[in-house]
Amino acid sequence: MSRGLVRGAVVAVLATGLAACGGGGGDAGSSGGSKELTFWMYQDRTPQAGQVIEKVREDFEKANPGVTVKLVKIPKDDYNTKLGSAVASKSAPDAGILDQPLVSKYALDGTIKEVPAGLVNEADYYKGALDTNRANGKLYGLPQDQTTVALFYNKKLVPAPPKTWDELRATAAQVHAADANVAGMNVPKGDGYGAWMFPGIVHGAGGEMVDDAGKKVLFDQQPAVDALQLWVDLLKSSPRKITDSDKPFENGLAAMTISGPWDVPTIREQFPDLDFGVAPLPYKSEPAGNIGGEDSVVFSTSKNPDLAWKWLAFLGNADNNGTVADALGGFPVHLKAKVVAGGPEQAAFLEQLKAAHARPAVPQWIQVNDEIIAPAIESALTGKVTAQQALTDAAAKTRSLLGWNS
Repeated sequence: MSRGLVRGAVVAVLATGLAACGGGGGDAGSSGGSKELTFWMYQDRTPQAGQVIEKVREDFEKANPGVTVKLVKIPKDDYNTKLGSAVASKSAPDAGILDQPLVSKYALDGTIKEVPAGLVNEADYYKGALDTNRANGKLYGLPQDQTTVALFYNKKLVPAPPKTWDELRATAAQVHAADANVAGMNVPKGDGYGAWMFPGIVHGAGGEMVDDAGKKVLFDQQPAVDALQLWVDLLKSSPRKITDSDKPFENGLAAMTISGPWDVPTIREQFPDLDFGVAPLPYKSEPAGNIGGEDSVVFSTSKNPDLAWKWLAFLGNADNNGTVADALGGFPVHLKAKVVAGGPEQAAFLEQLKAAHARPAVPQWIQVNDEIIAPAIESALTGKVTAQQALTDAAAKTRSLLGWNS
């Protein structure tokens, strides 16, 4: 499976136009009380993915006579803009896909509905995936697929992957000591991608980024400082002059790197001689990691909210979620869903997802991630300030942005 690849494949849209397909999607206007449900989603990654979604739609309509599900498929790069415009004009669809970090924003401003009590059994879902739908302790959506990052390692240089931070440091040091032209680890950088991965490392030290319920910023405390210091320490055996080269891991110049399932097929295809494995992220005190993927929500303007929730639950049930998640480019979120068969690396990602943590349910978190945490990480990695000072300054900026006192 080529999970998490760019989901912008050009596929025929199953709707004639957004203007014709938006709106609340109430009664279709035909006789017999027929109802039309409008669902917005990303354009299909592949024709096969489109066939999967079409089959699920047909099954749902057969199980619910008189119901028509109208799928509106939008290029991912345009999706949030078009959805924002539809929300502003009160012409949002009944339901739709929503990127995880946007759920709390839409929940807290009243754009989406709370999940009805008893709709699903929460114990059936991966905790991290379900938690991406929470805001103020309430559930506002259902997960549809999930993904994460793990440790890629060159089996020639690293016969057994490290499981702890201490083992990671030691392994990286041994590799670099054996060959000064090879880095032990391709250490993440202080950019949006590195900042997205960073909380998973913090959780691995038993820490939290924030306490959103208590309105407290926590990533200036010791677990987060230790996590950032880990990356700083790894640079001693992983010089940027090596890892800033083109594809250092793929070209054998870095023994380890952190990446996601989307890179596996590319490496297999472009670097067939590279013997690599994938393992869960090393941790300090407990297994942990981050999470990405898509959720599904019902908009407040829906004229058929009960039917919309029924459709979302159908997409994510044990029978459908395996193929639906694969079509979306990720892994299942339902614990009983059958995982579409993948390569040998699949087990590591599935194990990692068991310990994945949702991002903070803070509407401004994307801004915090990109504009505050990312540069703080980079300032520590470049030696401008200590890990503690970088995160202390970042936490102060975050408190100011969020209006929190602690």
